[in-house]
This record gives sequence, structure tokens and C-alpha cells, in this order.
Amino acid sequence: MLLETLFGTSIGMKSLNKVTVMKDEILINNIKFWLDQNIIYCKLYDDSVVDFTCKGYEELFCKAISILSDGSYLPVIFDLSEVSSSVSVKLFKLLSNNCKIRGCVLSKVFLVKNYKQKVLLSYYMLFSDTKVPNLVFKDLSLAERYSHQYYDVFNSISCES
Repeated sequence: MLLETLFGTSIGMKSLNKVTVMKDEILINNIKFWLDQNIIYCKLYDDSVVDFTCKGYEELFCKAISILSDGSYLPVIFDLSEVSSSVSVKLFKLLSNNCKIRGCVLSKVFLVKNYKQKVLLSYYMLFSDTKVPNLVFKDLSLAERYSHQYYDVFNSISCES
């Protein structure tokens, strides 16, 4: 019932066994979302539970992002550095082309652990939606720098309008 109240949906309820919500932090099945300096972070761990067979699972990502952004368009960094290459590809496909997530974020950055994953996801990026930028980084500081710059540019243009 907490999930339905929080997320307004009952999708994937059987696969969600642990949800923790604190100020500026949401933890769902060992997938951690938090907000820091106008960037939403999503950290997926090796033992994170993602049900790729559940049609609405991406809705949970979108709801967590929406709660943390509180109606603002913010960049999001999906940290895939601790998941396997095959899971990172599935997650990238799920998150990069999702129209619901695209509608609630400013940009999407995928953080990976090695160049092999970066090349692999960059290949899939050729076929992803370009309305909201998707970028792949191996270095967290570069990902954060890009996200902050994109946020600053967006807000300077929004303020001029």
C-alpha cells in the first residue's frame, strides 16, 4: 500500500520487496536515488533487482526522479559501474529511450566502469532518442561537470525567455 500511495501504481509490486524513502533519498530494491547539487543520481548495485519483464518498471524510475526533482528539469546520472555489461546494456535500452523518463529529466548520463562498456553503450546510443541528450562517461567528475554545465546553460536560456 505504501508503494501505491507513494508511486500511484501497483506495477511490479511482487518484485519490489524493499522501499525506503528519506528526504532527498529513495532506495528501491537496492537501487539508490538521491539529489545533490541539482543532479539526480541513480546508483545500481550488482545485486539490484530490476525486473526487465515488467512493462511498467521504468515508471518506478520516473516516479523516483519526479519526486526528487520536485517539478524541475534536472540532469540524471545513472551509475552502472557495478553491474555487468549485459545488465548495463539492458538498463541503457530501458532508460535511454523511455519517453516517460525523457519527459522529466534535462539530460541522462550513464556512468560505466570500463572502456569496453563505454564503447558498447556508445554503439547503442546511435539508436537512442536525441531529444534528451544521452551520454556515456567512465569518470564521475566528468559526468558531473557535464551535468552541471548542461543545467547552467538550460537555466540561463530559461531565464532569458
